[in-house]
Amino acid sequence: MGPGIWTPESRKTYNLLDAVSRHTIQVYPSSWTAIMLTFDNAGMWNLRSEIWDRRYLGQQLYISVLSPERSLRDEYNMPENALRCGAVTNLPLPLPYS
Repeated sequence: MGPGIWTPESRKTYNLLDAVSRHTIQVYPSSWTAIMLTFDNAGMWNLRSEIWDRRYLGQQLYISVLSPERSLRDEYNMPENALRCGAVTNLPLPLPYS
């Protein structure tokens, strides 16, 4: 974490040797926080802000870890009307599960 705006130079300050494992990460006003995530099982993961008043600002992210089984046991199909952003905006939807 650090004050101001994150830059690629900020990577030099990351603690990669003995980082703290947490379920809640602080992001202070006018600052940034970098996090590393381990997705250890298939399914849908949700990364979100705990400030309920700001949910409408889009402060949450869903991440899908596909199962090699491609089974509805692990995850439902992505809805056709799901909003996508960033690099995945123009990509086709994943193949439906059986």
